[in-house]
Amino acid sequence: METTTLDHYWAKADTTAEHDPPWHPFAHHALDVCAVAAELWAASPRTRAAFATIFPAEPDPARRRAWVLYFIALHDLGKLHACFQCKAPDVLPLSWPTLTARPASGCGRFDHGLVGYALGRKLAPTVPGRRPRGCPHWCGWFGAVTGHHGEVFYDEHPRLNDTKTLLAGYADPDIEAQDHAARRDWLAQAASLFLEPQGIAADDSPPPCDDSARALLAGFCSLCDWIGSDSAHFPYRAPSEPAADYWQCRRQYIRDTGLLHRLGLLGESQPYPGLAALLRDGERPRGVQTLIDASHASRPGLTLIEAPTGSGKTEAALALAWQLLAAGEAETIVFALPTQATANAMLGRCVDFARHAFDDANLVLAHGHRDLNARFRALVERGTHSAADTQPPASVQCAHWLASSRKRVFLGQLGVCTIDQVLLSVLPVRHNFIRAFGLHRAVLIVDEIHAYDAYMQGLLDEVLRRQRATGGSAILLSATLPSRIRERLLDTWRDTPATATTTPAVYPALWRDDRTTPQSLPTTEQPPVRTVALELWRDPGLRPDATGIEALIEAARRGARVGVVMNLVDDAQWLAQQLRDRDAVPVDLFHARLRRRDRQDIEQRVLERYGRDAAEDGGRILVATQVIEQSLDLDLDWLITQLCPVDLLFQRIGRLHRHQRARPTGFETPRCSVLAPPEGTEDYGLHQLIYGDARLLWRTERLIREQHEARFPAAYRDWIETVYDDRPQDDEPDAIYACHCGWRDAQRAANDKAIQLTRLNQTQFRDNDEPARALTRDGELGVDVLLLDGAGHTLEGESLPAATDPAWEEARLLNTCPAPSSWKKTTLADCPCDEHGLVPLHMETIGPGRWRCPRSGLIYDTRLGLSRQPLD
Repeated sequence: METTTLDHYWAKADTTAEHDPPWHPFAHHALDVCAVAAELWAASPRTRAAFATIFPAEPDPARRRAWVLYFIALHDLGKLHACFQCKAPDVLPLSWPTLTARPASGCGRFDHGLVGYALGRKLAPTVPGRRPRGCPHWCGWFGAVTGHHGEVFYDEHPRLNDTKTLLAGYADPDIEAQDHAARRDWLAQAASLFLEPQGIAADDSPPPCDDSARALLAGFCSLCDWIGSDSAHFPYRAPSEPAADYWQCRRQYIRDTGLLHRLGLLGESQPYPGLAALLRDGERPRGVQTLIDASHASRPGLTLIEAPTGSGKTEAALALAWQLLAAGEAETIVFALPTQATANAMLGRCVDFARHAFDDANLVLAHGHRDLNARFRALVERGTHSAADTQPPASVQCAHWLASSRKRVFLGQLGVCTIDQVLLSVLPVRHNFIRAFGLHRAVLIVDEIHAYDAYMQGLLDEVLRRQRATGGSAILLSATLPSRIRERLLDTWRDTPATATTTPAVYPALWRDDRTTPQSLPTTEQPPVRTVALELWRDPGLRPDATGIEALIEAARRGARVGVVMNLVDDAQWLAQQLRDRDAVPVDLFHARLRRRDRQDIEQRVLERYGRDAAEDGGRILVATQVIEQSLDLDLDWLITQLCPVDLLFQRIGRLHRHQRARPTGFETPRCSVLAPPEGTEDYGLHQLIYGDARLLWRTERLIREQHEARFPAAYRDWIETVYDDRPQDDEPDAIYACHCGWRDAQRAANDKAIQLTRLNQTQFRDNDEPARALTRDGELGVDVLLLDGAGHTLEGESLPAATDPAWEEARLLNTCPAPSSWKKTTLADCPCDEHGLVPLHMETIGPGRWRCPRSGLIYDTRLGLSRQPLD
């Protein structure tokens, strides 16, 4: 084939690897990416539906596809520029010898994405009588595709003015003319390939492209560019065939090799057989589960499930999601949870679900310490073997390509993650649109929806709005949701807010965005009335006194599994030490202030000893913090807890008599003892700082004092609405009301801050940077301390890998321990961070499994964790 001016331009170059030739032509790379886009478009009904929803002005599917492929073909237009071509001087003698002798200027600061956007603005077709020059909506489309490296561009971009010197005067006139001719040539070829077959002229205006549409297009384009840039699948080839032939050849290769399936992007779901398929042998659907099969979820939308803890909400949500998969309204599922511990626990359940719901499924775990999870590592290993063709694809795995980047966490068939990973999709971080694109193909399930503060709720509201904008689906789960939060969540899916009502809603309930009233359970499926006895243990420090400690020990001696939930790690450590000093019964301690290597083992032991299938091997005591509050399937005979807001109290009570089994004598009925300050106290100290609003604590304590018992499920409505009612109660102390007003104002400000962040166009943070992680939380994050011995080894004396060694990351995670942010200015004030953002602490051995840092005074004990003072 005779070469053209366009054939001088490379898009990919690598002289260090075994490529022949060492460069890949611009047109070939653009068509590689278009081929991926065309095949993913053809194989993904959900992708097509999202574009149909987001671009309603173009009702013709073929024309809509044509516009998408046309602009994706232009995503690297900035590479048709002499400055970019000079970035590979070893390639120029082969691709463009003339430029070798007369290089362009300004190559070092060349951003081909931003320059491509600036060039695209100048190349926009002219519309007579329009000022400024250019057809409507062109820049919206162009800003999305040229922003495929992480940042969508727009006319007000702060760096756009920096491109002016790169649009003219950067090279000799004949070279600039050749650049211009190459761009015009490529626009004409792209129009010939994609627009003209659908009767679209090159100077026609594309459909409107608003912010939501730009994010969807950017995500789709970026994903296709990642795949199309992989030379293992798209090897470098010299210009040798017409563009149309090359494009069809690349499409055929993708189909013949099953590339999109091998990468983990596509997977076939099984027909939905009914919720009973997700239950154990001998079990039948119960409670809210009985509503699922009759609901026939065949349209996308928002579902909110309110039901007691332990009543099977997880299976109900997964069954609903499976219905949507079977109906073709979703292709994947993303399950978001409040903590890493709850995400780890959910991973096993989702592996079992994936075996039922998919032929071959790729399951991705997404949180900061996922690489420490043995089950997930096994899934990645299976996926790596499959990628190497050493064995057939496993029924459940994590494809190597999906596991190789955190940005791909929502692209497999099933993702289990912490809520932070979802919130990053609406925050100003690079490649946020990739996460968003993954979510738009998925049914998004968010567990413990009540667990998030006003700041995170503001971010989550935006996630839901964007999910709706692309025709997606979401399922929200809670046992303890105040009505005002429920209505706000439902309003994210409504055109106009619902009219407020004072009539309490039924409970349990299944809410849908297309109904004004919830589905309720028939009388035969109403949960049995469950009465939990409540009592107050008064103590100024909210700690068990000597009598209380003896009562805990005696209960364990009688065979009870006793759980104690403390709001403060210091209190949990103190109590565990007090109990262990008596050496009377087995005592477990579980909180977050542990090295990851120790926490993994403790977390697993807690599930084994207190979970649904725990062995009946005598009584024990579990002392824990809020880490066991939600989503962990624990079953306790007696619960003791420090005072907390009523919804969280009920979450803790959800671990009490959770399953049907024989109980020790004296513990046949559920009982919860609540540690509270002396009567009449209006200052809740550190507990007030933790929960923000003293009124929630005061009202919860009052209900316990007056009622002495909670009758479920009625208490889920009566107690929660009483505590969270905005109206002041008649005898509410002034100090309590004043504290509430301050907290309310702070929450409103936090919510506004979240909304403002979601509207920022700048994406200055990478999604795995500490500043990006901080954006998902309101307030200062804690600090990670790296615990070392005096020689700089681990506390066990093991050498740490070099920071350049791939094993360094895992070693760092295993040997770091989180500490409160308040310690930065106190205990750790004289301990600087290293280049990795960690605070190294050199410890001295003070006993078996115990070390002390002379500089900070901190003590680490493998059984107790990190503490500021001796606890014995």
